Amino acid sequence: MRGGITDQDLEEILALCPRLYAAVGWNADKAPDWETFRACCHSQAILAPLSAGAAATIAIEDFIAAMEAQRASGELEDFREDELGRHVEAFGNVASVRSAFVAAMNGAERRGVTFAQIVRHEGRWVILSAIWDNETDEIKLPADLA
Repeated sequence: MRGGITDQDLEEILALCPRLYAAVGWNADKAPDWETFRACCHSQAILAPLSAGAAATIAIEDFIAAMEAQRASGELEDFREDELGRHVEAFGNVASVRSAFVAAMNGAERRGVTFAQIVRHEGRWVILSAIWDNETDEIKLPADLA
């Protein structure tokens, strides 16, 4: 064990971001899996996209509602996220994951990095907060994650 983290703990922690990314995606043949998305997160988890340049937090249910509104309106016909690489630090009942992703939205791809704070809550690992930003021409993905 490393800092009280077992191999099983590490496997569970490493699976969270890819599972979250897979759950949020949809296309004409597949709906998002919001139950899995919720199961990846603490019930009071906070998300914070920073691609607009300012931090604005959003609760899980509000995020789901916003994504569903884009899906229902046809504004976002398909959405997919996949993990490119990650780095994990963990100790006791807390972990931090830095996860690079590629997202495809209506066929256009973008890449970015998510920082997820993960906790052991009621016997399982869940995301307590996730903050992400997108790659730009000036800011590229870290070489160890790309």
